[in-house]
Amino acid sequence: MDKSLRLIALLALAAVAGCASTGNGAVKTLTRERAASTIVIGSSTRADISAAFGAAEVTKFSNGYEVWLYQVGYSKAVDSVPYVNLLLSSADNTRELSILFDQAGVVKKYQLMDQ
Repeated sequence: MDKSLRLIALLALAAVAGCASTGNGAVKTLTRERAASTIVIGSSTRADISAAFGAAEVTKFSNGYEVWLYQVGYSKAVDSVPYVNLLLSSADNTRELSILFDQAGVVKKYQLMDQ
């Protein structure tokens, strides 16, 4: 295999390996309208959110509150790969859904952000 072809194959592999997501991928195409109908403040529970979006990164607080974080985008590894970082940047291609649950496991707040 020629060196340039080997480099292209390595870069393609690095780009694919650099994709990162949390949950079942539903956040990738989530619109603000769909978020508002799926995540009902004061009503939606952990079970509802888990069914809609899958497993999240969970942060638990001593007061009983939890924050669930869903992210879709390119990991920081992409930024350190020469030439690939010219085409893809983790800072330019991320979407994040964060959900705050109260002590009873009911949604208190949520935020959908594109970065």
